[in-house]
Amino acid sequence: MPTSTSQLDALLQQSLKDKTAERAFFRALLDATVYVHAPISDDSRNLRLIQFTRPDGLTVLPFFSDSTQATAATGNAVRVVPLTGRVFLEATRGATLMLNPNGIHCTLYPEEIAALLDKGEVATFEKLVVPDTEFQFSVPKPTPTWLLKRLTKLYAQLTFVEAAYLIETRSPQDLNHSWLLIAVKAPKLDAERVARATITDVQPHCRKRQASVDIMSLDSTKESLDWIARVGIEPFYERCADLTLY
Repeated sequence: MPTSTSQLDALLQQSLKDKTAERAFFRALLDATVYVHAPISDDSRNLRLIQFTRPDGLTVLPFFSDSTQATAATGNAVRVVPLTGRVFLEATRGATLMLNPNGIHCTLYPEEIAALLDKGEVATFEKLVVPDTEFQFSVPKPTPTWLLKRLTKLYAQLTFVEAAYLIETRSPQDLNHSWLLIAVKAPKLDAERVARATITDVQPHCRKRQASVDIMSLDSTKESLDWIARVGIEPFYERCADLTLY
C-alpha cells in the first residue's frame, strides 16, 4: 500500500526523536511518492535531476516528501517531477541524497541507500558525546579477523579513506569490560559518510557476535596520531601503501 505524504512526514518526525523508528521511516520511503527537480528545458531522453553543493562543500541531490516543499524550492528553469521512492533511489544509486533540504532534513549516503534497496533496512546510527575520561587503549586480542576483512574491503572502495586503526578500549570505571574502537583518518567533509558506511556494513555482523563497536573520525588535515602510536597500534588499512595488517 502506498505511503501517503502525511504518513511519511509523521514517520520522519518520529525517527528524529527516536532512532529505533528510523527503519519504519526508510521502509515507508520506498513506497511513498517523492518529488525531485529537473530542468524545464532538456534535450536528453533520460530524466536528468538537479544537484547542488552545500555550504560545507558536499554535493547532494535534493528530493522532497511533498510537492509544496518541492515547488517552493524551484527556480525559473526547474520543474517538479513525482516519482516513487524506490524508483528514485534505484535511479540515483551512487549519489548522496538530501531529503527536504530547506526544512527538517536528512542526508542519505550511497552505502545506506544500497542497504535499503538490497536488504530492506538502514543501520541505526547515533552520535555520542564522550565524557572527558582517560580511556585505556590496547591492541585487540584476539585479532577480530572477521571485522578487519570487512572493513578493509569497504575502505578500499571509499577512496577518501587514508588509514584506519582498530583499538581495544576500556574505561577506568570498568576495566573488565572492553569494546572495539575503529579510528578512521579521512577529510572532515567525508567523516559522516565514513561513519555511516562503516556502521551500515558491520552492524548486522556485530549484532550476531554481540560485539560492541564504536567509530571515530580522525581529520586528515590536522589530527595527531601520537596517542595511537604510543600504544603501538599499526593501521590495518593504509591507502598510500594499499596495506592490510591482520
